[in-house]
Amino acid sequence: MPLLFTIAWYLLVGAAFLILGIPLIIITSGVILVRCAGAYLKASGQALGVRRPDASVPVPEPRDVPAHVHYLSGPAGRDLQQVALLTAQETKRQADLTRSWLKREFFQFSMSSYRKAVGVLVTVGTVGGAAISGLVMIFVALGALLVWGLLFVLGKSLLYLLRGVDSALSHLRGIKLTCPSCHHRVVYPAYDCPNPECTHRHEDVRPGRYGLLRRTCACGYRMPTLLVLGSHRMTAYCPHCHAAMASGAGTAREIVMPMLGATSAGKTRMMLALAETLLPRATPADVPTGNALAEMREALQVRGATRKTIAEDAVRAYSFNLTANRVRRLVHIYDPPGEDFSDSARLQARRFLRGAHAFVLVIDPFAIPDVWNSLDPATQQRYRAIRSAQPPSYIFEQVLDNLTGMGVRTADKALAVAVTKSDLTAGLPIGDGIDDDVRGWLRDRVGMANMVRSIEKSFGEVRYFHTTAVFDPGATDPNVHELLGWTLRRYGVN
Repeated sequence: MPLLFTIAWYLLVGAAFLILGIPLIIITSGVILVRCAGAYLKASGQALGVRRPDASVPVPEPRDVPAHVHYLSGPAGRDLQQVALLTAQETKRQADLTRSWLKREFFQFSMSSYRKAVGVLVTVGTVGGAAISGLVMIFVALGALLVWGLLFVLGKSLLYLLRGVDSALSHLRGIKLTCPSCHHRVVYPAYDCPNPECTHRHEDVRPGRYGLLRRTCACGYRMPTLLVLGSHRMTAYCPHCHAAMASGAGTAREIVMPMLGATSAGKTRMMLALAETLLPRATPADVPTGNALAEMREALQVRGATRKTIAEDAVRAYSFNLTANRVRRLVHIYDPPGEDFSDSARLQARRFLRGAHAFVLVIDPFAIPDVWNSLDPATQQRYRAIRSAQPPSYIFEQVLDNLTGMGVRTADKALAVAVTKSDLTAGLPIGDGIDDDVRGWLRDRVGMANMVRSIEKSFGEVRYFHTTAVFDPGATDPNVHELLGWTLRRYGVN
């Protein structure tokens, strides 16, 4: 009987223990789960600098590139690492506190067995809650990594999509970029930060590691990353020579038009006449162009002559933003020194010849042997100082040989042949008939038949013009208007 009573007693105590213990274990597990969740949230806040800025991940100072890395390209990964580290530290701290509390409240030597039994239940609940919390945190960490990975992949996809759209739009519109100073083809220009208090220059602001739609400069200014988003409004620079590029570069098709001709043939005056013809519908695309035109106008009005183009000077394009009938073009006119055309090495170095769309061959009629020999000695003496040294046939062959050597398909190019100095040849017997048929005059009257045949065999489109060397800002030679109009119409400008 006592044995049965003892067994019944222990069964009753065990049942009560289980009935009370299971809820206690569940409650304890819930408390531990909540505390672990609190540890994670606290660590996240610290990592992001919400509560303890000193615990947040420091933002690296920009070094080689003066811009902040896009969040998904670096900071996000560092933040995840910091959250994991701080969560582990906070969880360890909570575990130490819980262990000390259990020992203090339930497992002192002098405590009763009932209290220790409750401590066992609480400990079981604590271990269970910790295990559940650990699994939950593993899933949270994996979820965070998955979300970050998906965002990273989406960001990269958007990056290449934006670049592709920007490049495709430029390609469809036939837009290319040429540096007016070093004449390199520019894939994408460098830009100065628009912040007037900042001096940073960004070599490539396209979507990438430093931003998708906007790039944040080291100074904090947010810059557009694509031409379609407005990057063309910033000051652009050539990444090769670091010279300023023409305003509007990258927003309109370019027309590259070099002047060809010997020294004293009249290339500079022809360039100025073309510029004056453009200006009612165009504006200088950069400061150097505006300054150079002003200097040449002043020189012509004061001295009657422009400054000689120095062979050693760098050849910078005269650039214009042209708008006509809702069509925009960026026109680059190059005026290389005449010495280039008697030196193949110098010609080969002129990169703008490779990218030219149309050429203007400027012919000095006094350099044609038949014309010069027809003049009496007094007339020869009068014009000797302004006569080109090399005959036009030699200049053309030099140009053609070098263009062929550069791999330029001249059959795809247009050539305007301009016989200049019409004001000086007017009244000379040898000049009879030139205004009616410039081509026929060159071919049949002055012995340039071989050159005419070579020109028409080599170039896809050719037209001949007779122009004057007189500069009058208010009345440009109509033939110059015709020459420019013929050239521009080929590229969609009417």
